[in-house]
Parts: sequence; C-alpha cells; structure tokens
Amino acid sequence: MKISIFAGVLLLSVAMLSVDGLDPRVQKFINQHINQNMAPNRCDAVITQKKISQTNSNKCKDVNTFISATYAAVKPVCRDRGSPYGTGGNLRISHDKFKVVNCECNVNLRLPNCGCRGSSGNRRIVIGCDDTGNPVHYEEGVYIPN
Repeated sequence: MKISIFAGVLLLSVAMLSVDGLDPRVQKFINQHINQNMAPNRCDAVITQKKISQTNSNKCKDVNTFISATYAAVKPVCRDRGSPYGTGGNLRISHDKFKVVNCECNVNLRLPNCGCRGSSGNRRIVIGCDDTGNPVHYEEGVYIPN
C-alpha cells in the first residue's frame, strides 16, 4: 500500500514538473498559440481568459493566431514532423496541416474586450524552435493547395 501511494505521488510530481519546469518562452508559446478546441467565434473570450495583449500592457494585439491542436501534436514540428524554413535558422514548417484560428483585434481597445473577429483555415504552420527542440514562436500559417 505504501509503495503504491509513493509511486502515485512520484508520478504526480513528475507530471507537474513537466509543465511547470518548461522554459518561460515555451509556456508563453503554449498560452498564446495552443488551444485544442479553438473556434473563430471565441476569440474575445479566449484572449481575455489567457490575458493575451501587447507586451507589457493591457492594450489589445492586432492579431493572434491559435493552433487548434495539442502541444504534443505541435512539438514534433521542431523535430521530425517539420523541415527547415527560410533563412532564419530556427524556423520550421510543418509537414502536416493544422487548423488555425486567426483573431484580428482592435488595437485601440484594451482587455477584456478587444473586439476580435476570428477566421479559420487549414495551414502548414511555421514556428520558431529553441535549441532543445521546443516551439517558442509562431511565425505564420502557409496555405499550400493539395
């Protein structure tokens, strides 16, 4: 009994470390760009909930893009599910398409109401990756017809 409780506590601790131990840039990427069930009509609500704004202010960003997928599905783009992109060095383009939701907001407004309008589409994503193979920047979505 003691062993199973200890194992459960140990497993929970490791799971928490895997989220809380992430580089702040990775955590920011997840907060700003990952939302598994994102829908275009939820832009204002999600941006408010996640407190996404221009750096060091509560002014609304002009555009924020969400990848409608899990972090686990996006992370491999930095490794074997993506290819180098452009001349920047750390950018990679996904092999697969992802549903993305672009939220265009009014920069003259402030959180919690940014007056955002959303649109969605399937795109190959271009992301910046750190030296350890984690996404840290969303660059763009690229439409490539079949």
